Amino acid sequence: MQLRQLEFNALLHRKLDLERLFECLLTEGQSFVKFDGLQYVAADRGADIMLGFTRQYRQRFELKLGDRSLGEILLMRSRAFTPRDERDAERLVESLIYPLENALEHFEVLMKAMTDSTTGLRNQRALDELLPREIRLVRRVEQPLSIMLLSVDHLDSISEDHGAKVGDEAWHTVAETLAERLRQSDLIFRTDSDAFCIILNQTDMEGALILAERLRQAVDHCVSFDNVQFVLTASAGVTELAAGDNAQSLMSRTREALVVARRAGPNQVRAVAAEEAGEGEGPDVA
Repeated sequence: MQLRQLEFNALLHRKLDLERLFECLLTEGQSFVKFDGLQYVAADRGADIMLGFTRQYRQRFELKLGDRSLGEILLMRSRAFTPRDERDAERLVESLIYPLENALEHFEVLMKAMTDSTTGLRNQRALDELLPREIRLVRRVEQPLSIMLLSVDHLDSISEDHGAKVGDEAWHTVAETLAERLRQSDLIFRTDSDAFCIILNQTDMEGALILAERLRQAVDHCVSFDNVQFVLTASAGVTELAAGDNAQSLMSRTREALVVARRAGPNQVRAVAAEEAGEGEGPDVA
């Protein structure tokens, strides 16, 4: 048993990717205590992760290294945990602490490379990395996922008329306005084409449309400079993940929805479902 524990600890220490670390815990941890699913809730670093199945009986553990919180983890299964199972689960989670700290440090380094310096949002590289992961996660728990692409008109003209500093502040203000209206589980990015892409976990297309309209209205008068209020217009396209989608097809349909919205005029929100894709094809403007 002691040798198996040492081998398990060594295996965890080799997992620098956050999701791979928890996948290893779920699969290899079965040797120590049986459980059907886990949920990791991040603290100030990392990302929330859900693996396996949601079950009735749960064991919750706070993950701490000294006085610093690394988040918390929930182990779930369909039958009650015995006192021995609880002790085994606690030992299992204790073996996660140092590998998790290493994975969180690795995650921070990656996030710095995947952050847009002007807005503070995740950038295109982050979107390319994280969207496939989010698709995998929602399919495991059989929950909907929607994508929104929102484009704000004339932000670049603020830089041209008032200088780069004011222009950068305008971009940051718009990003902040959008981000503060999202849930913690939602992910927002600034794309290479200067649109805002938002991944909406556990949200169907109807919910995404409602949110898109709220965000469009919020952007309208959020930027001002020297007592001058800028009036901004925005367009948004949304779609929902379908059974046959991958990250590329999902983003392609979201761009198509944005094209449809822009063609309808300023301040428009449109959705394109999987079965409608291709009907509004034209130049890719996002």
